[in-house]
Parts: sequence; C-alpha cells; structure tokens
Amino acid sequence: MAGGQPGRSWTPCERAGPGLSWGRLRRSPAGRRVVTVSSWWRGTRKRLRQGRVRLLRSPGAPGEVASGMALGLFIAVLPILGLQLPLALLVAEALRRLTHLRLSRVAAATGVWLNNPVTAAPLYGLCYVLGRPFARLLLPASQERVGAQAGALDLSTFSFTGPGALEVMLGLVIGGVLLGVPVAWAGYRLTHGMVMRYHTRREERRARRAHRVELATES
Repeated sequence: MAGGQPGRSWTPCERAGPGLSWGRLRRSPAGRRVVTVSSWWRGTRKRLRQGRVRLLRSPGAPGEVASGMALGLFIAVLPILGLQLPLALLVAEALRRLTHLRLSRVAAATGVWLNNPVTAAPLYGLCYVLGRPFARLLLPASQERVGAQAGALDLSTFSFTGPGALEVMLGLVIGGVLLGVPVAWAGYRLTHGMVMRYHTRREERRARRAHRVELATES
C-alpha cells in the first residue's frame, strides 16, 4: 500500500486526514467496523425518512392515519415496555370491529416507536414525575413518607420491588395518561396536516399529468 504500513487496512477517513475522521464510518486496524456519531445519525435520519414515507403512503383517509398515530403515541408512553406494539394493533382492530372506527394500523405501529431504547428512560422518568403526586394522594400508606421528601424526587427509591412498588407503578400509569393525552392530540394534529398536504400534492400531480396527456392526444 502506498504510504501505509504493511498489513494495515487504511480507510478513506485516514487518507483524507484527521479532519474528516468523524464524518464517515471508519474501520479499526483489525478491519472491524467502528460506528461514529455522524454515521449513527445518518442511519437514524434515513430510517426516519423511510418511516415518514411509509406513513404518508399508508392506506386510509387522513383522519384514519392521524387517529392511528394518536393511538400509537398514547400507548407508547404507558408503562408496558415490550407490549406497546401488539396492544396498539389489538386496540386498532378491536375499534374497527366493535365501533366501525377505522384506524391505520401502520400509523399506530409507527407512533409506538416514540418509545425506543433511546427515549424510554426520559419518557418514563417524566411520567413518574407527573404521576407521583397523584399516586401519593391515592395511596394512604405513602403519605407517611411524604413529610420532608414531598418536594424532592429521590431516584434511589425508584424500584419495582418492595413496599414502594405499587406507588411507582401507579405513578407511571397516571403520568403516562397525563402525558399521553397531549402527546396524542399533538400527534393527531401534525399527522393530519402532513397527510392532507401529501394527498393534495398527489392529486395536483395527477391532475397535471392528466392535463398533459389530454393536450398530447389533442395535438
């Protein structure tokens, strides 16, 4: 290899210089892939774009797609980690069968991904902060611990075992509902507007295409 050490795999980043080392996916001297921050962000942006395209092209009217997204977002903040996706699909199908209310299952599954390995901890932390005061009001036994700790959040007591487990779970459930309602409403509004604009542009493109075909046949 020109300009390199024998037996070492040089990368485009190393050839281009250290200034570009964070801009591409590198390989270690042993040839293994090393994921940098920028490469992870590019992959995440690509997956987000693909999800947006699938959402916009999902079957159903804008109201159905937006309702499915609202359902998925609401279920995403509930403390049922690992069960959000099947529950969202089950609820969407139950509503369709029982009330004839059609919700996009694609949108519901997309909304569930608000809760992912990156966002789960801050989401549940926020839910607990919102729901803890109400949980302590509803559980008489927890009132004994309020006292001087009422204004402080001691994360060391955050446990799903022991005497405080019921308070933690109830706080997560109440906080999930309190957070899920505005999140679902905002998701409905944003998704409805986004899908409406997509459908409008698609109809405009179809109209222009039909007009060009009509002009071509007349000429």
